[in-house]
Amino acid sequence: MAAALVATVLATRHTVGEAFTVVGEGQALTDEQAVRADIGELEAPPTSAELAVILQDHHDEGVRYIAMLDNHALVIAEAGNPKGVFSQRARVARTDRPRGTRNVEVVHIDGRLRIETPVSFRRRWNGGGTRASWIVIEVEPSEAHELRAASDRTFLIGVLAAFAMLGVAIAVVRREVRRTADEAERERQRRLASLGEMSAVLAHEIKNPLASLKGNAQLLAGSLPAGEKPRAKAERVVDEAVRLEKLIQDLLAFMRTGTIERSAYDPAILARDAASSVQGEIEVVAGPLRTFQLDGNRIREVLVNLIDNAIAAGPPVRVTVTVDHGWLIYEVIDHGAGVPAAEREKIFEPFHTNKTHGTGLGLAIAKRLVELHRGTITVDDAPGGGARFRIALPES
Repeated sequence: MAAALVATVLATRHTVGEAFTVVGEGQALTDEQAVRADIGELEAPPTSAELAVILQDHHDEGVRYIAMLDNHALVIAEAGNPKGVFSQRARVARTDRPRGTRNVEVVHIDGRLRIETPVSFRRRWNGGGTRASWIVIEVEPSEAHELRAASDRTFLIGVLAAFAMLGVAIAVVRREVRRTADEAERERQRRLASLGEMSAVLAHEIKNPLASLKGNAQLLAGSLPAGEKPRAKAERVVDEAVRLEKLIQDLLAFMRTGTIERSAYDPAILARDAASSVQGEIEVVAGPLRTFQLDGNRIREVLVNLIDNAIAAGPPVRVTVTVDHGWLIYEVIDHGAGVPAAEREKIFEPFHTNKTHGTGLGLAIAKRLVELHRGTITVDDAPGGGARFRIALPES
């Protein structure tokens, strides 16, 4: 709508521009007729005083200058102040015009219209005949200027209205986008809350029977001869019980990520401690840093999860710790296949995993712990290939 309004105003302005020329020249030709009529009442070429009287009579119609020239552009008489200079060409009657056609020339000069037209006075000069002269009239086309001023005002109002409409549209779109995002976030939180409550109930109900199952399976496996099929089947039961136990522990950990306890920690020490807890080729890059108010155990848990995932994706792994404009930045970079762009938001959702083993809760827990610190966690492509997980934590 704003674009259509601007287009309409521009088209109108263009039309007014054409009308400006027509109206201005029409006013100038009307004034020229009136001045010619006054001069025509004289028997001889007028003097400057006579032109001044005629100029005063037609001043309200926009006439600002009148001059009488001979055929060689020499001024015989004039009144008013001209704009620009006269051409020095000889003004002679044009022989290529049809008989009876007026030889009128209209020139635009610095906001005025100059009309040059021949006129003859029948009076005997040294033996008789007629004497030809030229009239030069300069007119300020006030009506055309008023039309142009009105057009400019309309154009300005139209542009301001278009910008106002565009601003309102942007505000409405931004508000709608924000409302949609807020609604999606509320829905996500409701879903996570429902999932957490259900998971907690299931975890508590399964925990004790599973412990009994695992213990008896371990006893059974220990009592069977090594290398026999019954022993292998019993150990398979133990492995599956351990996997289920890990799932329950992750579910309970996900439910316990509701609060944090801050204290002063050295961010570099947390990174090195987390790296030492994971087996693999890991480099920690961190200079001397001041302490930050963090929940050290929770941030260490997040780093351990990211480093463990990075080792599984593709070693070697590099962990960097920096401070940027007051924000603590952790980056965990691997040399694996990377994370596709379509998956970069989904991988932080509960139970979303591409691994054959795992609960899909590790990154969801990490995201929740980072957000409890009012920070952000993102993933993108690492320079040279692989994935780069980035944690940004504010000062407090």
